[in-house]
Amino acid sequence: MAMSVRVAATEDRPAILSLLRSSHEDAVAEQDRGEQGFVEGDWDESALAELSGGPGIFLAEDDDTVVAAVLTVDGGDPERFTGPARRALAMTKSLEGPVLLYGPVVVDPGFRGRGIIRTLLSGMALMLGDRYPTAALFVDNTNERALQVHRGLGMRKHGRFTLDDRSYTVFTFAPSDFHPRPAKKPKKK
Repeated sequence: MAMSVRVAATEDRPAILSLLRSSHEDAVAEQDRGEQGFVEGDWDESALAELSGGPGIFLAEDDDTVVAAVLTVDGGDPERFTGPARRALAMTKSLEGPVLLYGPVVVDPGFRGRGIIRTLLSGMALMLGDRYPTAALFVDNTNERALQVHRGLGMRKHGRFTLDDRSYTVFTFAPSDFHPRPAKKPKKK
């Protein structure tokens, strides 16, 4: 496995959208969402184009295949956001800024459980740690897999909030202090 992390280019958008759509809450059976994880929000070409002007979308590749993505946005102007993103940024306004809002984080199902998120976030942190002293993510509390992953990565639980009958947990970390560990090698059959 030759895993690498890089910033996405325009030609990567179809692969990113495919990952997002395959893990979207509408594509994952309700009874499987907690264990499998899921992505919220409306993701299309224009949403990705808007993000490409900011800190970037980061990809993990196995050889030349995109296997994971994390979307990022500069949280310096919370008023431009709506919904959970705005609430998460309001909760983190007292932290050293600017705050990097990241997420969703999505991994191809065939690559889950191998430490790919650690590798992906480590690459993101290495590339952005000097610009963003704090990174923040909000997770729907029914997304048990995402909660477990972020706790396992040593993220700090910053707080919780409820919006439109959904409860969320906000996690934060300092990108400059995020120390990578290698991804797990696939188990031999």
